[in-house]
Amino acid sequence: MDLKESKKLKEVLLLSAASFALSRLIIGNVLFTIPLLVLEQRFSSRKEALAPVGLLALAIYVTEFFKARGALASAEGRVLLLISLYIPTVLLIASAVWIAYADRPLFKRYISASLFGIVASLVMVAWFSRPSPVLNRIDEVFLQTFTNLFGPDSSSAMSDVALQRLYRSAVMSTGAMLAPMCMVLVGFTAFLAISWNRRFDETFTLAVSRWKIPEYLLWPFLGSWTVVLVLLMAKAGYLALALALQIALSLGVLYAVQGVAIIVHLLLKRNVVVKISKLVTFLFLLAFVVPGLNVLVIFALPLLGVTENWFTYRSYE
Repeated sequence: MDLKESKKLKEVLLLSAASFALSRLIIGNVLFTIPLLVLEQRFSSRKEALAPVGLLALAIYVTEFFKARGALASAEGRVLLLISLYIPTVLLIASAVWIAYADRPLFKRYISASLFGIVASLVMVAWFSRPSPVLNRIDEVFLQTFTNLFGPDSSSAMSDVALQRLYRSAVMSTGAMLAPMCMVLVGFTAFLAISWNRRFDETFTLAVSRWKIPEYLLWPFLGSWTVVLVLLMAKAGYLALALALQIALSLGVLYAVQGVAIIVHLLLKRNVVVKISKLVTFLFLLAFVVPGLNVLVIFALPLLGVTENWFTYRSYE
């Protein structure tokens, strides 16, 4: 092994180790792929850039299987392992696709990277919606854990009936938002990587302000929300409504990106200094962390983005 190959191997190992360490943290579990995306440009080929992704995936899977080795004999243990690996798998595959499709336009690259998460989310919701003894037992465990956290012994005491309703509402809401949540995580990690790599590029903020979703997505967006409304009025079952909502909200994520671009454009037009990475991070935290205010992000940004089809928010004189 020559000096050049030795240096590349060292970079691969260090990058994989840093990402693995980040994946062990609670907040890092959704951000651990950022180092992979930031440093992909240091490698001379796509194959070399994908090596840390494969090594990291191997380390995560071996660790999780080792931790769960005592529970793998039961069906419940295997399902719980699948749940714990779901988000890491989505982000790892998204990172691999993002790196492999480096020469594609940004929009197509993002859609390609998000595709596995969208399809997997639809399959997961369909599978977990089917009644089975194993899933029922897992559901009881989650409900008991939820009750222990927020039950009579906690500072926010609630009745058992209210707790069960709150738990069911949280589970059903998560099922309806799983695909768009994956899209947001993929987009957020990719954007932070891009913004870091272009932190000294003065044209980056201007480029973000010009992001625009293809016009042909308008009718799928309107059609998907029409289907959701029809299902609501027809009082359809949960599975049909959850799948329809996932598709509608996933398209909404794309228009939310356009909404962010519009906000950046309006700020630049008024000569406001915009730190684009801080703005996107603030909106991300607002959407995921702050109850109540997250509704503004979830609905206002897609609404702003889609209404640009009828109103002129951006002009380039």
